[in-house]
Amino acid sequence: MATHQHDVIVIGSGIGGMTAALACAQRGRDVVILEAAKQFGGFINPFARKKFWFDTGIHYIGDCGEGQPLLRHFERLGLTEELKFRELNPDGFDRYVFPDYEVRMCKGAERYEARLAKDFPHEAGGLKRFFSILREIDQVLGGVSKISGPMSIVRLLPRVPTLLKYYNSTFAEILDELFTDIRLKAALAGPGGDIGLPPGKASGLIMFGVIAHFLRGAYFPVGGTKAVRDAYVNRLKAEGATMKRNTPVARILTENGRAVGVRTTKGDEYRAPVVISNADAVPTFRDMLGMDELPKRLRAKVQRTEPSLGSLCAFVGTDLQPQDHGLDDANIWHYPDYDIDALYQPALDGELGSELPFFMTVPTLKDPSDSHAPAGKHTVELITFAPWKPFTKWQNQPTLKRADDYKEMKAELGRKLIARAEEHLPGLATHMEVCEISTPLTNTSFANTPLGSIYGPAHTPEQIGLGRYRTSTHIDGLYLCGASVFGAGIATCVSSGVAAGYAAMKNRVSLTGRVKQFAGQATKRARLATSR
Repeated sequence: MATHQHDVIVIGSGIGGMTAALACAQRGRDVVILEAAKQFGGFINPFARKKFWFDTGIHYIGDCGEGQPLLRHFERLGLTEELKFRELNPDGFDRYVFPDYEVRMCKGAERYEARLAKDFPHEAGGLKRFFSILREIDQVLGGVSKISGPMSIVRLLPRVPTLLKYYNSTFAEILDELFTDIRLKAALAGPGGDIGLPPGKASGLIMFGVIAHFLRGAYFPVGGTKAVRDAYVNRLKAEGATMKRNTPVARILTENGRAVGVRTTKGDEYRAPVVISNADAVPTFRDMLGMDELPKRLRAKVQRTEPSLGSLCAFVGTDLQPQDHGLDDANIWHYPDYDIDALYQPALDGELGSELPFFMTVPTLKDPSDSHAPAGKHTVELITFAPWKPFTKWQNQPTLKRADDYKEMKAELGRKLIARAEEHLPGLATHMEVCEISTPLTNTSFANTPLGSIYGPAHTPEQIGLGRYRTSTHIDGLYLCGASVFGAGIATCVSSGVAAGYAAMKNRVSLTGRVKQFAGQATKRARLATSR
């Protein structure tokens, strides 16, 4: 079997992994990315059916405006010449739709507070307190990454008690403390779909973070997910990185407590003093390192880590004109009841419920560049949450060749989801030119996620902050990035990749540097010998 030598090995090509790889390659490191799947990108890898292109993981992004954190990351990575973003309707980029109430989240915390206070004047005091807490927590979370000296820490200190007070709180506990109106509490919990949890399970801090993130504006990449994936791939190749598909890693190799490389399922070895895993932390530690290699506390953490829910998606190409039915570039979060916890409970119990909330988006209205569909046609994407358990009987069957009963179940679930979407887009079922249904098995097949999860470890109070996984590990030279680290979402995964790349480069001499250093020393010794 072949052996390959590099400076940095990155396991997985999700956006966190490609970010880490690019951060290292920009600093002159010889980087190789090993991707298990047939295509690069993980959840930023799109797919096409009959000239319709579908986005699997980017539906909208925050912090992509001028001077905002995510855009600055893209600028530093050299991606913005190729990668552009379009701001979604600042008057309402998210619609939270309930049985007899609907509200649009708009850009600007004060503006959104005023919008909700107009609908719920009796809750004005609670809303004032809610948005005050939101600002304090957002300033702490954002300020931590900007600490540059003692004074920056001093400026954060007055707001730290608020963060500590709510650190272990669920979002429902915070909402119950501030409000009595069930409709308002449900509306504020509407963005919980972005982490796949109802308010009774979701971390309050993470929910504040999600809301604050989007209140600064929502954006969509021009050209969709494909533009993001291609910008990364092109930049990585320009920086000299090696990218290998169909190369699953079976083992992370260690010697004397430090990472020295990996072995693939085919038996090939890639050697490097730095290994960065963009795979989920649980299979990284459990399968690639092995439980016997873990300290007792980390072993217990891996065993108790709870993955997020999986998804059931319908990707539809249609000749309908969604704008004729009142749709625009806003996402729709549809909740058939105000009791969001009850809506989620079947999925959390491992069952396929009949009344789950769903997400609906029309990428062709977000991106007018004609990159998603033939002229005059549209793509519609529908997503709801689904557990792994109902699909276990087919988990070991080959991808795209699973049994007929799986295909029948998938088709029936898709029909139900599309029928519910017709509340917003009548006639969709009879105007489909393309329809592709995905399940949690699809997520595992194409993005290698544990139990089909789409958001890494579930964002409960127990699994945020210190409850997640660190960029650095107990193995010298082994680093983590992706949704297991800071959390799910494009911005957080990019940040994790930047952090992993910079941490890996800190006080680290690359293999190439070592070779040059050795060669220089050898030349010097030869000259001294000759002079004698």
